[in-house]
Amino acid sequence: MKLAIKELRKKLHISQADFAKAVGVSMRTVGSWERGESFPNAEQVWNAALALGCSPNEILSWDGEENEDSQITSDEREIVDNYRESSPEWQQNISMTARAAASESKRK
Repeated sequence: MKLAIKELRKKLHISQADFAKAVGVSMRTVGSWERGESFPNAEQVWNAALALGCSPNEILSWDGEENEDSQITSDEREIVDNYRESSPEWQQNISMTARAAASESKRK
């Protein structure tokens, strides 16, 4: 199993020390996870996901893809977070705008 902790942490410009503190583990533990020498337990995966603003599945690379292209960018994460915090009416507007932009981009 390949954890995506290091990639996600670096994309968000979070230091190993800050991440370790947010998750409630030592820097040594984080380093061990990032090198694939050990793995977090369920609570640690959950805390890591909270600290990185992603799902536990993303931490565990359970999206069916193992390549870096499958990782969500910080801009994409911001869009998803804003969408989720919006009212249903605004969610519909956001979806329509995204579809229109994607369609227009394909024509060029």
